[in-house]
Amino acid sequence: MMSRLLSTPRRRFTAVLTVIAAVAFGSWALWPVRDPSCVVIAGAYLPMDATEAEIDAAVQRDFDRALADGACGPQRARFHGWKW
Repeated sequence: MMSRLLSTPRRRFTAVLTVIAAVAFGSWALWPVRDPSCVVIAGAYLPMDATEAEIDAAVQRDFDRALADGACGPQRARFHGWKW
């Protein structure tokens, strides 16, 4: 026997959208972020046709270098330090 919550197509659709929205918001809220005061500009020379993976690797190398130098803080939770 089907629950009243899922008894009609409209209710099933609404329930599925609600679950998708909850998962999307949860993953966004838990995704670690970098300190907003730290801006890393990649100083690497890359060809114009560099792939996205090569660009991301160059930015990650420069971020790791700035982290080692103490110029940036480590990644943290998105809502770290909020005053509720």
